[in-house]
Amino acid sequence: MISVSLGTGCYRHIKISGKATLFQLHGVILDAFQFEDDHAHAFFMDNVYWSRSDSYYAREIEDELRTTDKYKLSKLKLYKGKQFKYVFDFGAEWRFQCKILQVLEEQTAQPTIIKSKGEAPSQYRSWDE
Repeated sequence: MISVSLGTGCYRHIKISGKATLFQLHGVILDAFQFEDDHAHAFFMDNVYWSRSDSYYAREIEDELRTTDKYKLSKLKLYKGKQFKYVFDFGAEWRFQCKILQVLEEQTAQPTIIKSKGEAPSQYRSWDE
C-alpha cells in the first residue's frame, strides 16, 4: 500500500500489486487525483527530485535507459517507510510525495484507492481560473 500526497492535506492511499510496473502506478496516481495522462512523468526512488542516481522516466523521454514501463514494483526493493518522488508534467512540474505504508503478501487484482483525503487541485490551474 502506497500513500501519495500532493501538497499538504491532499493524499490518496493506493493498494497495488507488486507485479504492477511503475508506469501502471503512474496511471493509478493520475486517476486518483483526476489528472489526464497527457504529459511526461518520472519517479525518483532515492527521494530526491531530478536526481540521476535512481530515476525512471516515461518511455517518450529520449536517451533514458530506465523507463517506467520496464520496472515492476516488486523489483525495486520497496519496504515499509520507503519514500520516493513522482513528477508529472515537467512544465507544470506536479510534485508528488510517495511513501510505502505496507508491503502486502496477498495479490491485488486491481489497484484500489483505500483512502482519499482532500480535494485534488485542478490539473490546469491557469486555464480554470
